[in-house]
Formats: sequence, structure tokens, C-alpha cells
Amino acid sequence: MSRKARMRWLVLAAGLIVLGCSDAGAPTEPTNSHAPTFSMASDSAHARHEALRQQLEERKAYFKAMKEANKDDLKAAKADWKAWKEDWKQQYKVEREAWKRAHPGEKGGPDTQILRCEPQDYSADAAIIGPNGGTLHAGPHELVIPKGALAQEELIVAEAPTSSAVDVKFAPEGLQFLTPAQLTLSYKGCVRPTAADFFVAYLGQGNQILELPPSTDQKLDDKVDADIGHFSRYAIVW
Repeated sequence: MSRKARMRWLVLAAGLIVLGCSDAGAPTEPTNSHAPTFSMASDSAHARHEALRQQLEERKAYFKAMKEANKDDLKAAKADWKAWKEDWKQQYKVEREAWKRAHPGEKGGPDTQILRCEPQDYSADAAIIGPNGGTLHAGPHELVIPKGALAQEELIVAEAPTSSAVDVKFAPEGLQFLTPAQLTLSYKGCVRPTAADFFVAYLGQGNQILELPPSTDQKLDDKVDADIGHFSRYAIVW
């Protein structure tokens, strides 16, 4: 081998040695054992949000169809209300007399009853609400879900049907709050048969009163406030 060739070989070998030492001391890429789990959780939350968003669009279309189909029901309900309003005092008198006959010598009056009001047009609202909380409005009625009341996003739905009762149904059915939500029901246009306070009631099938959550009758504003811990259907009673 010539001297020039030996020199080129030595320079090449030295370069390879330096490169090997440099790679040996280089820091390695850190590994993150939590990355796959985080990615899976993020993907799941995104998929849930997209599914809820699709359901929200479907609900909005349903609300629109219900409002259009409700016009005849509203006319009929207002006609019934007009007839009832004309003789409600007589009806209440009959109910009180019947109660007194059934409870001789006792103080009080008829059992708790659902408040009767002038029927309003169908109204509804829906929103995707998560741990940061949010607010819904169904006509004059309001539901405020505070921060921390929900552990994950939910599609919250409120529907106030055409009815002579202050009646609002919420979904999803059976949803439990981690901290109470604040429900406000308006009773403008209602008949007040008594000076006693009104209450919010949780209703079951056949308008059975299942629960009376703590309520405050805001008489000056014609509304009742209540803290509720779960869904689904609420009305004003007296």
C-alpha cells in the first residue's frame, strides 16, 4: 500500500472512531409510558363530543317539527283554559268542601295540586354541557348547571309542552348532578288560588308528586326557584 493510501485510510478510521464516540454520548429520545393512554382518552372524548353534536342537530330538527305541529294543540288548550278560568273559584270551593267532609275537625285543605296557567306555545332548548357548566332556556323557564355538576359532557334537553300546567321535562332521564342545578319556573299568566307559597315538584307518571325539592317563591317576579339533584320532569304546585 502506498503512503498516500495509508494516510487516507488512517483519516477515515479516525473519523469513524470520533463519530462512534459522539453517538455513544448522545442523549436518547425520552419515552412516555402515559402517551398511549392519554391519546386513547383524548380520542374517546372527541368521539363522544362528535356523537353528542350529531344528536344535538337531530334534537333541533325535532324541536322545529314539534313547534309547527303544535299550533292546533295550542288553540285547543287555550279554549279549555278559558272555560276553566271562568269557574275555577267554584271548582276550588267544591274541592275544599269535599276535603273538609273527608277530614272533619282538621285544619288544612285539599292535597297539593299542580298550578293551572294560561297555556303557552311549545318551547324547548338543548345544549352540550360539560364540567364547566351551562344554561338552558325553555320559554320563560331556566336551568343553570353550575361548574363541577357534571363529570363529562352530556346533551341536556329541556322541553316545555303546551299545557295548562307549568311543566318542564328534562333529559337524559335519571341524570344525577354532583352538585345541585338551579331550576327557575315562571308562573306568569297563572291563577293564584291561595296566598300560600308555590313549590317546585318532581312529577312521576300520572302527575304523581314524587318529591318537593327546596323551593323559593319569588312572588314579585312570578317565579319559583329550586335546587334539583337529578332529572326529569318538574312542575309548580301549591
